[in-house]
Amino acid sequence: MPEYTLFLGCIIPARFPFMEKSTRLVLSKLGCTLHDLEGATCCPTKSIVKPSGELAWYVTAARNLALAERAGHDLLVPCNGCYSTLKTVEVEMRVNPHLRAEVNSVLASVGLEYGGTIEVKHLVEVLHDEIGIAKIKQQVVKPFDGMKIAAHAGCHMLRPSSSIFFDDPNKPKKFDALIEALGAKSIEYETKMLCCGGNLNTADEPDEATALSRMKLLEVTKKADAISLTCPSCFMQYDSRQYLMQKSGEKLNVPIIYYPEMLGLAMGFTPQELGMDMHRIDAAEFLSKWDSRYNYLMKLRELFDLNAVRRCYECGACVNDCPVVKITPEFNPNEIIGRLLSGELDAVIESHGIWRCVDCYTCYELCPQKMGMNKIFDKLKHLALEKGKSPKGFAASIEMFRKDGRLGEPTSVRKKLKLPEPPKSGAEELRKLLDCLKGEENEV
Repeated sequence: MPEYTLFLGCIIPARFPFMEKSTRLVLSKLGCTLHDLEGATCCPTKSIVKPSGELAWYVTAARNLALAERAGHDLLVPCNGCYSTLKTVEVEMRVNPHLRAEVNSVLASVGLEYGGTIEVKHLVEVLHDEIGIAKIKQQVVKPFDGMKIAAHAGCHMLRPSSSIFFDDPNKPKKFDALIEALGAKSIEYETKMLCCGGNLNTADEPDEATALSRMKLLEVTKKADAISLTCPSCFMQYDSRQYLMQKSGEKLNVPIIYYPEMLGLAMGFTPQELGMDMHRIDAAEFLSKWDSRYNYLMKLRELFDLNAVRRCYECGACVNDCPVVKITPEFNPNEIIGRLLSGELDAVIESHGIWRCVDCYTCYELCPQKMGMNKIFDKLKHLALEKGKSPKGFAASIEMFRKDGRLGEPTSVRKKLKLPEPPKSGAEELRKLLDCLKGEENEV
């Protein structure tokens, strides 16, 4: 079992204890042992402490690192600001012997020394690189399939890149991968890497801080179901400040979900166990939509191989090879499959589009998983027929098949060509068999 020393910082225990609760719950579920850091202080935050004295900033951070080193485990940090500070000092103490000697000479007065034997690791880094996507997926019991999430990494999870290098500082992927490991879609959006603006509050610029957070919230409210993040300062901006915006009449309604909360929900913990009722922006609508999506997809799984359908939709490579698409541009089989996955089963099976699939098997022969879109459309047509929905021509053909056992009767033209009398039809016997099948289906 991996062991870590947990560094929670100031804001999480003081203002957002539900973040601590969800972090402890999910890491325990993933088999991690956490040790609290006795004697820890503020990390200290760069924006406040460093300008007041650079050496004081280094000494304070190095003291926390020395305590963690004495505890004997790598330092796991769920707060972006704390992580950026502690990781920066860890790296600079390693590469700058003069600084290390200067800081350790101060620490010696309280019997401490930092030797660089432990590492500072962000929660996202631990989840992605050490625990791993595969193990996280194994713990998911209620996925977020169909939910769109706007990932907000935050500045200090990734920067400065001179010290932090577990992901790209401008185009990160690992946090998105963790979100998608839970079944959700991590969307791309223009303000994805925009700073939350939280530090403008300490500069006595609350209106400007609000303006920065509003930019992201306005875009996300049109594109995603929620924002997911790991930074308590960013959470304060997007949750608490959004609450103030709402009190002033701005109805943005963007739920802000701390990633361990999202992971905990997917693992089966309830919102109450995770303390999500402590959010200022009510997540009830988000949770209700998630429940509805989950129940819909459970129903869909009874009808389709959902993983195969999703791979088909995500691929879509054969769409332009469909012969009907070439003559009927408004027919987009991939779009119909997307609607099926997004919750529109009833509307899809009542639409005429599903009948445009001509079962030519072009898509099947091009399909790397040898499924082909035609298999999906076959099932959709069957569901439509069960509801009495089909084109008139198709309905007439079915009726003829059920009545006569074939789709056409021989005519006198055969005599003209001097062909023999056709063999007797087995329609009556076939009807009996089909009636038996119909009875069995009704019993089922």
